[in-house]
Amino acid sequence: MDLTRRHVLALALGAIASRPRGLLAQPGPPPEPGMIPPNPFEATVRRYGDLPEEAIVTALQEAPILGARNVGNTSINLRCDLEGPIDGAYKPSERRHVDHWRAEVGAFRVAQLLGIDRVPPAVFRRVSRSELAAVETRRLVFRAGWSRGAMIYWVPVLHRAGIFSGEALTTWTDQLVAGVDIPPADVRRAEEISTLISFDFLIGNWDRWHGTNTLVDAHGGLVYRDNNGGFLEPMPRWKQDIIFSFLQRVQRFSRDLVEHVRALSLPALRQAMANDADGNDPLLREAQLRAVMHRRRTFLEYVDALASINGPAEVYHFR
Repeated sequence: MDLTRRHVLALALGAIASRPRGLLAQPGPPPEPGMIPPNPFEATVRRYGDLPEEAIVTALQEAPILGARNVGNTSINLRCDLEGPIDGAYKPSERRHVDHWRAEVGAFRVAQLLGIDRVPPAVFRRVSRSELAAVETRRLVFRAGWSRGAMIYWVPVLHRAGIFSGEALTTWTDQLVAGVDIPPADVRRAEEISTLISFDFLIGNWDRWHGTNTLVDAHGGLVYRDNNGGFLEPMPRWKQDIIFSFLQRVQRFSRDLVEHVRALSLPALRQAMANDADGNDPLLREAQLRAVMHRRRTFLEYVDALASINGPAEVYHFR
């Protein structure tokens, strides 16, 4: 690593180390109950393949479940055949992971706020025991006969991206260093990886980098799926080290993404996470929201440090 890059990383990580952790625990005003927030980018309709986001969200919330089967490994992930052309992946509350589904919905809402269209839509949904009759349910948590969890858009075609091993890992890491030429054919993937790493840092998703969580769709676009590792608070130091280590690989960012991150506020985040589940509790706890804003500040300090050393044109390399 050259001297300039070491200096930038030391500056960013020094800001992290000097910030008091106690700030994350200070309470704020309670969030207002509500339903799923409107897409803040409705003027340009977000699409996933040929389907608009609104149609997917409606199907995930309302379409009858025709059948379900478990396709998960360490956690339960149910492939749900829904009535109509859209299917879902249901991540329920389970005994070992009672609230992990909340991170899936929270990640989609943060993606909406940041204008990122690569996170599959995810909504809260109650599913009855009878709808899961064909599934082994001993690990699931039911209340009054209902399971609660996240229903996530089942992207119909997914392939391994091949970006987390050997030569591919070295290639994109080198391309995201300021001053290095990126071949035109690689610009799209480099931007997708830069934005993915930035997104994971902001939501605190430490569980990304293995083969089944870095996949591409039928059009070759990187899909930011499996986000239930996000929003862990408090986060163990070794998991913090993972998200920091990947951010340190990136010196080039999307200008639009950074502008959206600068515009993100705690009140906007609270509104986006307002309850649409049970009772009056928000989707995520106040400490989790403040942790996002803590990482947001660190992220912007890092980007600004890079821009001061390498120049804005090099750092805001992607539109």
